[in-house]
Amino acid sequence: MAQSTQIYRRSFGASVGAGLKSLVGNGDKRYYILVHKVTTSYHKAGESQQIILDEIELGRDPKCQVRFDETFSTVSRRHAAIVRDGDNWKLIQLSKTNSTYLNGHRIESEWYLQNGDEIQLSTNGPKLGFIVPEGKSGTVGSIGLTNRLNLFGQQVLKPYKKALWACAAALAIVIVGGATALSVTHGKLKSEQAYREMAEEKWAAQQAEMEKSMAELAEKNSDVSKKLENSMSELSKLKNDIAEGVIPTVNSTADNRAIDAILPYVYYIHATGIELYLQDGSHKYAECGKDVPGWSGTGFLLSDGRFVTARHVIENWSYWLQGNKADEFMQTLNAVANNGGRVIAHFICASSSGDYFECTSSQFSMDRSQDELGQTENGYTLSLATDISADYAYINTGKSGGLDYDRRKSTSLDRGVRLVVLGFPFGLGAKSVNDIAPIYGNAIVATQGLEDGVILTTDTNYESGNSGGPALLADESGKLTVVGIVSASAGRNIGFIVPINSL
Repeated sequence: MAQSTQIYRRSFGASVGAGLKSLVGNGDKRYYILVHKVTTSYHKAGESQQIILDEIELGRDPKCQVRFDETFSTVSRRHAAIVRDGDNWKLIQLSKTNSTYLNGHRIESEWYLQNGDEIQLSTNGPKLGFIVPEGKSGTVGSIGLTNRLNLFGQQVLKPYKKALWACAAALAIVIVGGATALSVTHGKLKSEQAYREMAEEKWAAQQAEMEKSMAELAEKNSDVSKKLENSMSELSKLKNDIAEGVIPTVNSTADNRAIDAILPYVYYIHATGIELYLQDGSHKYAECGKDVPGWSGTGFLLSDGRFVTARHVIENWSYWLQGNKADEFMQTLNAVANNGGRVIAHFICASSSGDYFECTSSQFSMDRSQDELGQTENGYTLSLATDISADYAYINTGKSGGLDYDRRKSTSLDRGVRLVVLGFPFGLGAKSVNDIAPIYGNAIVATQGLEDGVILTTDTNYESGNSGGPALLADESGKLTVVGIVSASAGRNIGFIVPINSL
């Protein structure tokens, strides 16, 4: 039966709270399924969506958790909502122009949903089946953690992603505020027309602010693009000059004996699990490769007993956005870490000597001071690491031995110098904890000294998995000394190495 209740307003805070509790909180919290009966650009006919939030919206707006494409002209941007009411759910009409039907009957304002109901948005519009799983299978605890993380990303983070971040080449970022929710009581407005006029004025002002921010972003991106084009042109000329002998390559004189001598200090890093702590004290451990995705990288031991790697190997969720591509799983972990919870990754580090040790991300020292922060009008926060020169992390192990390093040389390398790189690209060289053999690679220094705080290289032949490994310089005798930490690559042969002087 229809029932008069408080006027529904979109509540991002409530969505986040319900989503976080669904991750590791109340396992008895129930969810429902929406079955798409029509193929759209976003869903195929027969596809099911598990809904773990207490409130969602359906429509063509990008913020709607159940979204329809522009070909459905009779579906409003915010057409309808499904909201939890105690142990039940109700369907709420949002559109002022297009109707919503429940089992073929037009609803005036809201109506409670029953298992098996059919929802239709406008006459001849898309249809959805409403299903409530029975018993234990209808609780969020019955959904695997990986799926819950993905659902959280899709239903909480993804609809608001564009309002949180506007991203471009070289990670140029501008924070753009989303539409501020209007909280107005009937006592403050004399009529619906006055409310509508105020909302339109508010929307127009926000659109103008958005356009201004995007114009500033476009100007910044243009400058970044020009700088990147100039750098790539210079690198191309450098590569040609090296090939023609105009700039001689300073070849490493390191032989296999010199490389063999340092291999025991190069470690394969493998993520084994993730711990999630929420603000309410609830806790969950997920095994990498089984419950959640895993990852790997490289690290090395210095002569002073510090174990060094790249920060993005240890705290991957701080790098959830690369260019304009987001990793929704890591984005979700970032949300947990920045909104009253904690994320701790567990690792095994093993070397060819047979030595191995376990560690966690919370034990590492790293520089977060340059991380960019984005916040919604409801106070929901995400962070993003953008400074490549701060892509390092280390712990003090107390171990003896290790690699020698040279701070001074790391900031003043000559153009054309060849560096030796050791690591585990794509996990190669690490068949098991007892079978470790780092892979050899190299790169040529592309500019004199540092470029934006990092060693820029060309003819770079390291890959994903080399991250965090040592970049070494050979002296006249062939002895290898660490000058940097492998961080990232761009294109086919451009590399970025953090100078060891940054530590």
